[in-house]
Amino acid sequence: MTFTDLLTTLVTELGWNLAVWLPTLLISLLFIRAVLGVRLRDLITEIEEHQTAAIGAVFFWVSLGLSLLLSRTIASPVPEGGTWAEAFMWLAVAVFVTLLLFTLGVVAVFGTLARRRGEGVLRYIRREMREEHNLALSFIMGALFLVPAVVTYHVTL
Repeated sequence: MTFTDLLTTLVTELGWNLAVWLPTLLISLLFIRAVLGVRLRDLITEIEEHQTAAIGAVFFWVSLGLSLLLSRTIASPVPEGGTWAEAFMWLAVAVFVTLLLFTLGVVAVFGTLARRRGEGVLRYIRREMREEHNLALSFIMGALFLVPAVVTYHVTL
């Protein structure tokens, strides 16, 4: 391998990593805002001062699941004769199926727990993860997200 080949490979690798990393980062932050109600300016306080591990775990599993789907699309984007538009359509299908099954799982599991306390699902999740730092529930939520993400990674994409 020549120096030019090595440099080309390095630049290509960095470019594709950024193409997966940036959207994954943004979607993870949006998910934390939408589901846990943590504003971006409060995220540093939650992580550094309150040491809310549940929020870190949410960031981890959202990033992992989405990066699996995005990287698979980039790694083998189009079947023979296909287009990039088709590849991203299948990515959209995979994300939709993942989010649908995740939502159903959250409603089933967290809905049951929330009803026992007389709370709504979203309020229950926010209280347990932000106020009570319930890392166990964060891991359960992560499994509810990662299982359909991995299955759609293998089946849909």
